[in-house]
Amino acid sequence: MLPFLITLSVLLLIIVVLIIRSYFSDKHIAKAVRTVLFVVIFPVLANMIISLSLDQISVSIAYQVYLISTDWLLFALLLFTLEYCDINRTWRTYLIAGVLFADTVSIVLNQVFGHVYGLELIRTIDGRPYYILHSEVGHYIHLALSFLLMLLLFVLIIRKLRMTSRIYFEKYLVILSVLAFASIWEAYYIIFKVPVDKSMIGYEICAILIYFFGVEYQQLFLRYQMFKCVIAKTSEAVFFFDESFRCIYISPGAYDMFNIKQDDFETPEKYLSQYHYTKNPLGQDMVSNLIITREDGKHTFNVQYKRVYDRNNSILGAFVILDDRTEEVKRLAKERFNATHDSLTGLFDDNYFREKVSEKLRSVKNGEYLMVVSDIREFKVINDLFGREAGDRVLTKIADIIRENASEDEIYGRIGADNFAVLISKKKFHIDKFINVTNDLFFVEGHPDYKIVNQYGIYEIKDTSVSVPAMLDRAFMALSTVKYGTGRKFAYFDQEIRDDIIWEQIITGSVEYAISSGQIVPYFQAQVNSDGRAEGAEVLVRWIHPTEGMVSPGRFIGILEKSGKIIEIDKFMWESACKTIRKWLDEGKDGFYLSVNISPKDFYYADLYEVFTDLIDKYNISPKYLRLEITESVMITDVERKLEVIDKLRNAGFILEIDDFGSGYSSLNLLKDMPVDVLKIDMVFLSKTKNKDKALIILQQIINMAQNLIIPVITEGVETEEQLNYLTKMGCKMFQGYYFSRPESLEDFEKKYMIK
Repeated sequence: MLPFLITLSVLLLIIVVLIIRSYFSDKHIAKAVRTVLFVVIFPVLANMIISLSLDQISVSIAYQVYLISTDWLLFALLLFTLEYCDINRTWRTYLIAGVLFADTVSIVLNQVFGHVYGLELIRTIDGRPYYILHSEVGHYIHLALSFLLMLLLFVLIIRKLRMTSRIYFEKYLVILSVLAFASIWEAYYIIFKVPVDKSMIGYEICAILIYFFGVEYQQLFLRYQMFKCVIAKTSEAVFFFDESFRCIYISPGAYDMFNIKQDDFETPEKYLSQYHYTKNPLGQDMVSNLIITREDGKHTFNVQYKRVYDRNNSILGAFVILDDRTEEVKRLAKERFNATHDSLTGLFDDNYFREKVSEKLRSVKNGEYLMVVSDIREFKVINDLFGREAGDRVLTKIADIIRENASEDEIYGRIGADNFAVLISKKKFHIDKFINVTNDLFFVEGHPDYKIVNQYGIYEIKDTSVSVPAMLDRAFMALSTVKYGTGRKFAYFDQEIRDDIIWEQIITGSVEYAISSGQIVPYFQAQVNSDGRAEGAEVLVRWIHPTEGMVSPGRFIGILEKSGKIIEIDKFMWESACKTIRKWLDEGKDGFYLSVNISPKDFYYADLYEVFTDLIDKYNISPKYLRLEITESVMITDVERKLEVIDKLRNAGFILEIDDFGSGYSSLNLLKDMPVDVLKIDMVFLSKTKNKDKALIILQQIINMAQNLIIPVITEGVETEEQLNYLTKMGCKMFQGYYFSRPESLEDFEKKYMIK
């Protein structure tokens, strides 16, 4: 008996300690566990009184407490089970509480009616007197209720076991087992009526295990199973090592990734040791990238190496996670390439070229490199004539030539539509070789007669502190001096080019203001007959600059033609001519005509027919007073469209003059096809040849041909009386030149030639 009581006391003390500990747990199940622990104290104390006391009344009361407390212990276990199995309380829970309350009242009334139990004094094996419980009807009802309630607990837990994942079996199976253990032990004493009921030890053990598994136990098996599930589903290769760096676990992904045989733990140790994961002292925690060659090629892995410690900071082992980032690295590399390279040619784009050049020049000496830029002559024409795809093939072919011939230390890229740039060593650069490699070596695919011509601007880098954009600008400045030429293919940047570019910028930037402020003015050069009488005049533009003075047309006409702003000056000159004609007509000075020049670019920038017809309507003048003068170079390109415009103007009454006839290569063909009213022959025709006699014969034939075609001829550039005499003998009747008059202002022209 004494060992039994000592065991009960020790277990009871443990339960009290566990009750106190449960108050410090933050688990939601702790409250339900604490209730079980608290309630189990009462039947244990009652059992101890029953075992120790010889007083019948005391034992009877103890039995009452024992039976009542077992009812409420089972109810506490029910509440714990509902909480543990995540089952909500319902009205049935409160119904059970009501039934147990009725059983409690019945047990209390046993002192009056004796309907639950009676006491019988017996002697135990050791001869000690002991009161045992003699069951009446009420006790059997109590036992039936206890049995049904315990059965309900089993049903709830078993149902949860059937519904949950196998990895959670441990959680519920342990509780089911301890309840079954306590129930069987209690049933043994009831069925066989063993004198001293020691099943309370089972209840205490059950309560302690419920606390352990409900509050303290960390469910190691559950964690291991969840760990295996997570690791099995991850795509990374995971290796676990013990404190001696022996592999103890390989994830399923690692077997497939590195073709490791099942349970081959030696291969990972050898495989990873070559990447400096040392055994002693298990290396340092690290995250790095590794390039590992597998059967299918090189792969990039992100590697995490971590050591694992226990609570005492002792090393338990380590793990290595290898995440295959090959596709991500390829994708990022492709994105970086696309962000820094031209999509068509694969060369550096403009921004990245500038960035790489800047990096390069920070590490070199002054004057060691050249910045070379290129441009395809008339690239727009290639696209227009042969299509965009043909133009793209030209660009890719140029890129291939640059790539194949460039050395490792050169930087090159496509920095514009048809512009390429190369940073090249001055020592390695030979302009003739460079041009021969990249120029005139190919043609438009399918059109072998159309040669591709590249032109180059070169800037020598003497000061690396100059910004890369400024270097490119200077190279393009040099390029601009050959871009519109027909002979030169390259130019070096120098101060003269810089000054020319600045002048161009000044001219193009101030033309509108120059017109509005009266700096641009019309000058008139008389066209006189053989009698010396002026019949008309050519209207010529002059720019009276506030700082440069009288600016020669040669210093700005070409610039404005190149920029397209020539149309602004030409429109101003045309309207000035119409105003002058209107002024003369209003003053009664009838019979004078004015010739105005049309630039080749005017055909592209304006509807000439609409412009000129609007002008004569605006100033109410006849078209015969406004002659239109073009050079034969106008008809080099887009002939059909321009002829259509010219025909419309002539049909409207305008007279067409061809200037500089005979100076080009298509004069006779032009004369054959083009409607011409007047030919203008420049006397420069004679001065540009060493064989003057032949030139005079040709000039005579041109005049004769014009007379036969009934086309009037005006010879311009007449500067001497001798020239006038032999031109008169050849049959010329109209002249223009310094011999008669230089270009002069309207006021001077009127004073000299107009009839008062």
